[in-house]
Amino acid sequence: MTSINLSTGDLRTIFTTQDRYNNPQDGVYQIYNIRKPDSNTNRKNLIMISDGIYNMKALLRHEATNKFGTFNLQKGDIIKVLIAEPAILRDGKKYVLLIDDFELLESGRSLVNQNCEFLDVYLTHHPEEMAQIVTGDTVTNDAVPKVEATNSNASSISANSNTTSVAQATKSTNSSFSHNNNSSSQKSRPIFAIEQLSPYQNVWTIKARVSFKGDVKTWHNQRGEGKLLNFNLLDTSGEIRATCFNQLVDKYNETIQEGKVYFISKARLQPSKPKFSNLSHPYELSIENDTIIEECNDVSTNDVPKTNFNFTKLDSIQNLETNSTIDVLGAIKTVNPHFELTSRAGKKFDRRDIEIVDETGFIIKVGLWNQQAIDFNVPEGSIVAIKGVRVTDFGGKSLSMGFSSTLTANPDISEAYSLKGWYDANRNNTTFTSYNSESGGPVSGEGLKKIISQRITIAKAKNDNLGRSEKGDFFSVKAAVSFLKVDNFAYPACSTEGCNKKVIEQTDGTWRCEKCDVSFPSPKWRYMLTISIMDETDQIWLTLFNEQAQQLIGLDASSLMETKENNPEEFNKITQQIQMKTLDFRIRAREDNYNDQTRIRYTVSNIHELKYKSEADYLAEELSKSLVF
Repeated sequence: MTSINLSTGDLRTIFTTQDRYNNPQDGVYQIYNIRKPDSNTNRKNLIMISDGIYNMKALLRHEATNKFGTFNLQKGDIIKVLIAEPAILRDGKKYVLLIDDFELLESGRSLVNQNCEFLDVYLTHHPEEMAQIVTGDTVTNDAVPKVEATNSNASSISANSNTTSVAQATKSTNSSFSHNNNSSSQKSRPIFAIEQLSPYQNVWTIKARVSFKGDVKTWHNQRGEGKLLNFNLLDTSGEIRATCFNQLVDKYNETIQEGKVYFISKARLQPSKPKFSNLSHPYELSIENDTIIEECNDVSTNDVPKTNFNFTKLDSIQNLETNSTIDVLGAIKTVNPHFELTSRAGKKFDRRDIEIVDETGFIIKVGLWNQQAIDFNVPEGSIVAIKGVRVTDFGGKSLSMGFSSTLTANPDISEAYSLKGWYDANRNNTTFTSYNSESGGPVSGEGLKKIISQRITIAKAKNDNLGRSEKGDFFSVKAAVSFLKVDNFAYPACSTEGCNKKVIEQTDGTWRCEKCDVSFPSPKWRYMLTISIMDETDQIWLTLFNEQAQQLIGLDASSLMETKENNPEEFNKITQQIQMKTLDFRIRAREDNYNDQTRIRYTVSNIHELKYKSEADYLAEELSKSLVF
């Protein structure tokens, strides 16, 4: 088989020739290196590519990111770039090819040239070549632009007293999302889609609607005190979170209004913090002193959507991982009374539960908190769209509103009108499938049939390579517990509400949490249980976190730890009773990197006790379908 030829020298051509720069598609390159995963930025899609002479950085985006996981790209693989965009970074001396889609042509090939020259170094030593794509003209050495950084967020090129932004020159000729508007202060600025924003664009302006504005939050700790304000920005391409701190909170708290449209530029892009945000954008905006925010008053705002939902049907929630953040649309079936909860730390919370249903025939509880729980007055039968609600799984799937969650009653969207019509016509003759607080799953006949019908074998899960996709895969198996690792089944955790970090035992016998800067007389133990399960086809190891392990064992981790220390015989009895017990396991498979090796890690998202009558009824029904009379 003839080896595929690389597009020799093409990477240099892209950044030195105007025509190729404007159309950087169809190049054939080799994977020169793959960046190790960075847990801090969650950026696992930065690679090095080579054309046989030069190598450079490439950032995979959009469909290319999905293919990266699907094909499991390795060093030496040959790809053909289908959709791409060149980018020039901060000081005009760093170059990246942004790849949106590619085709895998060949795998497992040795490097064509192990000593390729790094393109950034070459262009730094040959700036006259780079100048041609900035100006579009051939220039002499006497007219070579001087590259100088003006601030941390922009780079400029000065040539014959004319200053042109490198990034602006790049984006104004290439961005399919850019257009001019009628605002006098924005006439010359290209408008970018939120989806496109990344640290590789330095000069940009977005036109976006404030879809959510949070309350001002304050903090006090050993390092000082301060305050912050969060708000979400939305356009037709996506949504991104923005944060400002301290004196900027005072500046923008009154001017930034939920629902209004603004032009925003010169904010700093940084990796998003999933713990504090329910948005999918990999980055967020940090509002700084030189950030420009202008209200969009004199141009139409009809091209900016008012909200952006990505609804999850209620019957799909059983497949989601705990703490997932989703959008749901439902009809309110029940509004329960407001009540008060007290945390282990003694703090009191207001709470109200409502139940919503949809046309899938499922019903689920939604928890409202604090002032929203007190003030809630939406009547039963109304349609509610809830954005950014968190999936919880303590004894059964439910939903919980967070500080950045929003609830809109009777939204003016087609899905709401459709659901309202269905609910009014069917609410009195539909038996809704609930998420049982004991079994952690649906308990009605139809719900159990769905669980049984979706099962596969362990061997099939392995043969289908489940877990190789970017977000992982879910599957269900009926299997028996063959072994429990009881040596380290739990870890000592912080007792502070919502922390759960591991605590360290001190010399005085107390347990200290470094995150909370607090010591406790004793820890709160939390499960991290490893078990082996088997069916008639194969065996796998599973990890069970606190809620799922407690569901399996029937005791919380602290109680089981106390039993192990004080009554070993009873401890052995409890653990041995679980061995060879057959259950329905809902499993999440996901790729994991450990010691530079890739493996599939299996975790339990739900456990269902077998209901043998339903199992028999399902089998009888399936057998009857195959009978020929």
